[in-house]
Amino acid sequence: LPPEWEIELFVDGSPSDTQCSRASVWPHGECRQRAGARAFDLHIYQVGNNPAHAYTLPYVRETPGLLILHDAVLHPARVAAYIGAVDMPGYRAVAEASEGATGAALAHLVAAGLGSPAVYWRFPLCADLVRASLRTAVHGNLLARWLRALVPEGEIGSIAHWRAVPEVSRQKIDAWRERLGAGAGVALLGSFGHFGAAHRLDVVLEALALLAPEYSFQVVMAGEADPALNLPQRALALGLGERIHWTGTVGASDFAALLRAVDIGLNLRYPTARSSSGTLQQLLQLGVPTAISDLVHLRDLPDAAVLRIPVADRSEEIERLRIGLARWLRAPRLRADAGAAAATWAAREITPERMVEGYVEAVAQALKRRDAA
Repeated sequence: LPPEWEIELFVDGSPSDTQCSRASVWPHGECRQRAGARAFDLHIYQVGNNPAHAYTLPYVRETPGLLILHDAVLHPARVAAYIGAVDMPGYRAVAEASEGATGAALAHLVAAGLGSPAVYWRFPLCADLVRASLRTAVHGNLLARWLRALVPEGEIGSIAHWRAVPEVSRQKIDAWRERLGAGAGVALLGSFGHFGAAHRLDVVLEALALLAPEYSFQVVMAGEADPALNLPQRALALGLGERIHWTGTVGASDFAALLRAVDIGLNLRYPTARSSSGTLQQLLQLGVPTAISDLVHLRDLPDAAVLRIPVADRSEEIERLRIGLARWLRAPRLRADAGAAAATWAAREITPERMVEGYVEAVAQALKRRDAA
């Protein structure tokens, strides 16, 4: 945000754990008192499916502000919160407020124990928050268009999704490549984040097993995997035990080194919460060609920089991933061209300057709507 803006930051947990040199940091329980004393011009809310965002939701509806959606499909987090609180009447109210009569019927089924991930991905359960806000912003023009169609009465725009990648030494990057067995002529593939079913790593492993006899590569999985998925065991069963490296959670410096070390990124996401992946943005900024799920809201990314994998049929998904990765593994020049296209696009579209511009515009529109009310 612009340096001349005065910011107060409200967090869940201890303010001392939050590193922010330019803002006063408070426990979120003090938000109402501080707002009464200071008369803030605007509240900005960061909301997504990560449980760390849950504390913001009551404030969004209580004090209209600028809502930043990290995921446009919020149903998984919201149903989990209400079930965890044993508050199905609250869930019914939210479902009806978001989806109308369909939401009321849906809530009846979920309350009867008939909910499922397929249902939660299908119904976004974000419309009530969008309607309650002065302005809503997402990361991506196509995603903003989708949300406008879902909530025509909402005020919705897009903000560039820039995410810094800390600088690290070449020595540290090379040390990671050596540790992972990615020497000369060996491509290093990487996937990043907290791996759940939507990351499609079962599909990735199947495709890599088909490629292993012919191509020389190593793979780093930087993040924690859902134990229920048994992914390391599946890799072993597919004969990939020597190729796949599971790092678990690593520090920010090592994470940045791994992002810079890989030759090819793996960033599949399906079913989709219609989110903008922070690690995907970082990979594109670094000029790393990346395989992604072919999702409508991601089609404003440059075709030359990404490998789009269809999501309709699992066998086709595996085969298309195999073919695309084989092409990049076989021809380093093609990888380099794709990486250059990624870096060029990112230098134009996802910069800190573009992000600041987006926030300034979104705040101005939110204040304009507030003043007109």
